[in-house]
Amino acid sequence: MAKYEFRRSLNFLGFLATILIAIAILIAGIMGWIQNGTFNPSIAGLSFTSIQSGIIFIANFFAYLLAAVAGFSYAKSKRSIWYMVIQIIAVVIIVFVIIANLI
Repeated sequence: MAKYEFRRSLNFLGFLATILIAIAILIAGIMGWIQNGTFNPSIAGLSFTSIQSGIIFIANFFAYLLAAVAGFSYAKSKRSIWYMVIQIIAVVIIVFVIIANLI
């Protein structure tokens, strides 16, 4: 029973992390839009100007992937469409920003 609760807690943290990452990206984009007049959300560590940036990018990618997978497990366990919708929107925002920063 304790193993199930621990796994459920980790899945909740993944769900929460995904939502918070998406909110942070949106806030960064909105703040950039207010200051510069252009909506350009970004994630720290997504430039390939050095080897260090590449390593940070890979680490961030795996962290986002882990959070998304755990979050989907949590959303699925809730059996409510709204948890899944929120999770999907957050993951789409993160993926969109990662792709936009690579182009």
